[in-house]
Amino acid sequence: MNDALLQVKTLGGLCVKAGDRILLEQGARINKPWELLAFLLLNMDEPITNERICEALWEDGEVENPAGALKNVVYSLRKSLAEAGLPAACIIKRNREYCWDPGTPVQLDVQALNAIYRQGCSEKEPKRQLEFCRAFLDRYSGDFLPSLAGRRWVLPKASALSQKYLSAVLRACDLLLAENQRGSAQEVVDICGRALLLEPLSEEIYLRHFSALKQLNMKTTILSHYPIIANMFLDKTGEAPGPELQSIFRWAGEGTNAVDDIHQIQKDLDEAARDERPIRGAYFCPYEAFKHMYHMMVCSAARLDNTVVLLLVGLQSTGGQAMSKQENAQVMLQLRGIIENTLRKGDVFSRYSRDQYVLMLLVRQPGDSGVVAERLLNGWRACGLSSNVRIDISASLPQPVV
Repeated sequence: MNDALLQVKTLGGLCVKAGDRILLEQGARINKPWELLAFLLLNMDEPITNERICEALWEDGEVENPAGALKNVVYSLRKSLAEAGLPAACIIKRNREYCWDPGTPVQLDVQALNAIYRQGCSEKEPKRQLEFCRAFLDRYSGDFLPSLAGRRWVLPKASALSQKYLSAVLRACDLLLAENQRGSAQEVVDICGRALLLEPLSEEIYLRHFSALKQLNMKTTILSHYPIIANMFLDKTGEAPGPELQSIFRWAGEGTNAVDDIHQIQKDLDEAARDERPIRGAYFCPYEAFKHMYHMMVCSAARLDNTVVLLLVGLQSTGGQAMSKQENAQVMLQLRGIIENTLRKGDVFSRYSRDQYVLMLLVRQPGDSGVVAERLLNGWRACGLSSNVRIDISASLPQPVV
């Protein structure tokens, strides 16, 4: 029976093998029998009712007779496993509920991963902790059941495994950085490079990555990568990277721009103005930069007899239910586009909170800001989201700067 030992991989896509025979190739379409197999194996340690199995396989009433559909799926799965040499009773009824027979051995990749993680957590010696972290990361070969990522029963398991992966990445990086050796820092760069493919918005991973680059004295790499990362965070979260990452970026910039030719400075500035993200409308910047620009514009406006007006533009849900994080991100991105296309070049705006932008306008008369507000409202109505979300706009004049 060892030749027909069932081996199931869930990371990077479901793959099922019995001995040397592949029953389901990684990346292949997962039908209901194979989804049932994954569900039973991943829930072996807890009691599961047939009703719960049906709710997992057929969400929101996809079938009229789930009990009958489940019976057919079990029959099909048993048949496929029996043809591959598995015992017919590997799926049994216990207390009139279907489950995997605990006496039938199976190699399940997440079981091995969880065992390594538990051993690593129990270790006190840093070198042994690092060994288990490396073993965990070596075995973590992709997202958990990616083709079933939207299934409700998969989400909590994927989230728990992702948290363990992130914990192993951070612990391994911290242990290696503490060694303060070039080879260890290079290993951190490699670990973070792989991890960021799976967790592209983890500031904690970026911090370890940049800390390793700092140990390697790779200032040019830091200077070239940081603006890309900062723009990505602004686009996706509305916030700039935290102060620790900014501090490493400032360290990398110390003494790197020393030149004695004003023409070289002019060339650098011109190149910055012709980068991959040219400013076609209003200028979007982090809030910290916005505050500095505000003081400069207020002083300049006083000399030119102009007025600076602040507009706060915020989202309000009209359905009585708050938007999800993903919905909020999408709507805020659309609102950002409306603001960029409505304001003039020279106007500045920034993300102020999760669902607010603050705008800075240079106008002749304070009342001119009303025209801008009306254009923003018209642009919002035209985008087609006004039925369930509205925008509120409030204005304020600055106090004189002495």
